[in-house]
Amino acid sequence: MYRAVLTVAATAALVIGGVTPAVAAPSSGLPGAPTSVQVSGSGDGAAVTWSPPRSGATPTGWRVTVSPNTNQPGHGVDRLPANARSDRFGWIRAGVTYAFSVRATTSRGSGPEVRVRYTAPRSTTVAQSLFALDGTGALVRYPTSGTGAPRTVTAAGNGYTADDVGNVYVPSADRTAILFHPARGGGARVLATGLHLTPDLRADVAGNLYWVDSVSGAITKLGLKGGSVSTVLPSSGSAWTVGRDGTVSAFTATNSGGTVVTASPQGTVQTRTVAAVNGTAIGYFAGLLADGKGTLYVSYRAFGGSFYHGWWSLAAGSSTLQQVQTRLAYQYSATNDSSLVLGQSAEWCAAIAEQGPPNPCVADHTVTHLWSQDASGATGEVSTSGVLARPNGLWLGAADTAGDLFVDAESGLWRIPAAGGAAQRLSTAQWSRLLVI
Repeated sequence: MYRAVLTVAATAALVIGGVTPAVAAPSSGLPGAPTSVQVSGSGDGAAVTWSPPRSGATPTGWRVTVSPNTNQPGHGVDRLPANARSDRFGWIRAGVTYAFSVRATTSRGSGPEVRVRYTAPRSTTVAQSLFALDGTGALVRYPTSGTGAPRTVTAAGNGYTADDVGNVYVPSADRTAILFHPARGGGARVLATGLHLTPDLRADVAGNLYWVDSVSGAITKLGLKGGSVSTVLPSSGSAWTVGRDGTVSAFTATNSGGTVVTASPQGTVQTRTVAAVNGTAIGYFAGLLADGKGTLYVSYRAFGGSFYHGWWSLAAGSSTLQQVQTRLAYQYSATNDSSLVLGQSAEWCAAIAEQGPPNPCVADHTVTHLWSQDASGATGEVSTSGVLARPNGLWLGAADTAGDLFVDAESGLWRIPAAGGAAQRLSTAQWSRLLVI
């Protein structure tokens, strides 16, 4: 067993305003009520800050909650260490009134809570960023609007991930520590040490970090709010993914489906044997994506010589893979909070190689369709132009909340707008590991 060491690193946005209600005096031996409790929001998040009680026992931790807690990891309950003075919640929806509460805790019990109400403005917009690695391994941040200058976060970003605030986390060169790069810039700090990392960090909306332990092979979690390291699932299977809601899934694939082991944000583990509706063989497993609603999307390469990569959806709790019914095309694929998003070409060749004997085929690779399907199965489609799809294969991009699709094409980095129309080239260079957050 190894020990992880968490150092102090701010992961919540600065907050202003708020009201601290009156509370009763604590019972003897328990901490008093926290003071200066305040809440404010930015984008689709809200941050809570507080100061220690003026009386009672010294807190050994904090319990912070939000209600309503729809889509919140841990049912909207966070337990933080004694040195915490702030907390951040994502999935905050415009026009909804939330109640946040903070109370100090000790081994003997909890002090009185302080509750503050916050209503997210109806004009709230989500400011997201596109992150990508360039050919040298440097991590660059672009605004998803397509306007504004890109910024280099770090020259060594291999295996990075980012949280909703824009903080970036990168495995150290020796894979034993996580480096923290604040959203507002400045030097990197060591967030945690004594780890067995692989260069593939992932994050959920709450800011928890996940990776596959390089020694045990287990999917491992660093709870940024609690500062502890724990095993989520004992194996990563053929592929693994983390939904924005904190649902962790490991998929062990077969040609006709496979086995999915899922850990909920509350720690409940479910194992499902999954297959297509008719139980027949599908193809060769190619990839796995997740949205923020518990839906998995599984890519299979078709049998035979076409090399077509199609998608199958697996609803939360279901054991039935449903084929994503869309046109045959060369395509770029991504998920956002709610949907699978595909940028699809005008034409497609069933042959392995185009323009080759004995039956030459010439197809138009122009991405002319931006197609989406949400967790309910509802689909949408708009027309686009300007970017060429790559040949047959699984090509993953990134999608923002609005449904814009970002792809690394042979001609550079492109933004395909959710509203349709001409695609926008952001860079002529080649990029990898695209992430929108």
